Amino acid sequence: MENIEYSNSLYQINEIIKYMAPNLKARIPKKFISYFENNKSKDYDWKIDKAIPLKEQSLLPTTKEILTVLYKDYICDDIERVELEKTLNNNEIKYQEELREKYNPENIFNDKTKKVVNTITENENTSVVTYKESFFSKIISKIKLVFHM
Repeated sequence: MENIEYSNSLYQINEIIKYMAPNLKARIPKKFISYFENNKSKDYDWKIDKAIPLKEQSLLPTTKEILTVLYKDYICDDIERVELEKTLNNNEIKYQEELREKYNPENIFNDKTKKVVNTITENENTSVVTYKESFFSKIISKIKLVFHM
């Protein structure tokens, strides 16, 4: 499934590159352009809408990531690159903070102790029912044991 999304992303990137200005397209190495062309999906159908800005197009997440790398490494100038790297670093810091809040080890252990307490109280409310085997069923089971041996 992941491979299909990747090839569909390469298809989208290839379509976007077709509509790029020639001077911007010339900045991207030819080996990348040929890689996109050779590895794009053959049966994915996506058309770029010229009336809508690229930011508002229905792009796959992988497409956005690859376009960010292409823009950062080959298209933007030095000033834009520094600003973009700051933005990407800030986004990564925010994402790591969200993960830290969500998966904080202290909170995880606190939640487990609460769950253990809840299960203990639930177990206290349940009682064990003992099943007593009747005399005739005991005799029948003994006879079965003798014949199986």
